Amino acid sequence: MKNNKNQRGNHYCINSNNTTIFVGNDNFDQPAHRQMEGTAHYDGRDKFLFAPAESAAGALPRFRGLGLAQQLSDGTFDFIRRPRLRAQSQLIRKLAHGRVSKTKDGAIQLTLKVFEHEGLNIGRTIAQEACIATKAVVEWQLKR
Repeated sequence: MKNNKNQRGNHYCINSNNTTIFVGNDNFDQPAHRQMEGTAHYDGRDKFLFAPAESAAGALPRFRGLGLAQQLSDGTFDFIRRPRLRAQSQLIRKLAHGRVSKTKDGAIQLTLKVFEHEGLNIGRTIAQEACIATKAVVEWQLKR
């Protein structure tokens, strides 16, 4: 059986008969592997259900997350959680229509977003917020 792991070390697999689910976790305070028998139901589009033969509340740790579910050529059904991507920039200053931040690669980035329906002079608003961002970057550099 193929084991797929994400960055957190969790993997979820169902065997080719859709009768066994394996849940692995690399945490030392929990057992590394659990096995449950039951029936898996898939509607062919977006709904998947696993009904254990012996249902017991709390038998497996709860989780909620997006991931990749696929049935492999050997009939094994795998679900791999995708880790939530976190911002990789350091906020310097929040602005009314954007932000100025230092990116992971060391660049200073200014992001502005002004909608037409706000009834503002867009050019003047961008210039004013860029001026505020400039002052914020200077203050930020002086503190370092």
